[in-house]
Amino acid sequence: MDINILKETQKDFADALEKQKELERDGNFNQDENENTYEGCDPVDETFNYLRRRYRDRLKHFFYLRALKKYCRKINTELTNLKVVGRMNLLGVVGGCIVTCNHISKVDSFAVRAAVGMDIKFVAADFNNWKGKMGNISRNTGYLPIPANLNLSVMRKFNHAMEYFLRKKWSILIYPEQAMWREYKKPRPLKPGAFHYAAKYRRPIVPLFITIEDKPEHLDAEGRVNFGDYTIHILRPIYPHKDLDERENIEYMKNANFEAWRQCYEKTYGVPLEYDTVITENTDPLVKQFAKKPIINSKPQNTTSSANKKTKRTAKTDKVVK
Repeated sequence: MDINILKETQKDFADALEKQKELERDGNFNQDENENTYEGCDPVDETFNYLRRRYRDRLKHFFYLRALKKYCRKINTELTNLKVVGRMNLLGVVGGCIVTCNHISKVDSFAVRAAVGMDIKFVAADFNNWKGKMGNISRNTGYLPIPANLNLSVMRKFNHAMEYFLRKKWSILIYPEQAMWREYKKPRPLKPGAFHYAAKYRRPIVPLFITIEDKPEHLDAEGRVNFGDYTIHILRPIYPHKDLDERENIEYMKNANFEAWRQCYEKTYGVPLEYDTVITENTDPLVKQFAKKPIINSKPQNTTSSANKKTKRTAKTDKVVK
């Protein structure tokens, strides 16, 4: 398979960057750049095989994973020139864990596999349940889809699979930013889902953060946009606090994960984290903390009324002087 088909045209990439600026300005950090489509996808319903425990499933898993490993190595060397730092932080992690990573490209999961191991589970939206060869590879190498309509029976199967794999000591990748923003360098506010499972089953979070160095040659020979050079940082694990309940641990681990990403971002790029977000009363407090823009008063002054008051004061002063 020609991996260069994963590259984008200049127009598509430019449109994505422009959409990122718009979403960042509005504070919609968890919204996708593009409208997602289910064209070419199979539905995720009660028949989806989450656990894949049959002998035939395990055999498929073995052979698909071998094929994926070659594909993964090729992408990480030829497309993203991947470097992995911080492997020592994995030494104390025993048993199942939740792996988090910033979601910055369609190939970032290959960087994650290079960092923590090929054989992991990964959570993604149900519009990634493609038909054909790519879909078969995903389903047989760890794909755990979340149903968009939150169908209760399917969600029960999904939750059961999460519990099953964590108890079986698997690593599960969840993107807590939710949406993919192509080669966006800043950490974004996190959703609580990943930390819910870590807190509920008392499993550690292993935070990964991908930093990007732009290539000198922005375009390849055919005019497609090159991926940047990726470095994936394995940061220190975050463990549930024994003195906190589940809800408190969710908040604690989410905040600790964001802080670890922020420090990695600032250390790598040498700049403080700042969002170009126009602040309103409804803006997320975390975004307010790191936004460049001053807070906008949602109740503008009545200029007409102010002008009338000023006129009255002036008239009264004139009368006293006379």
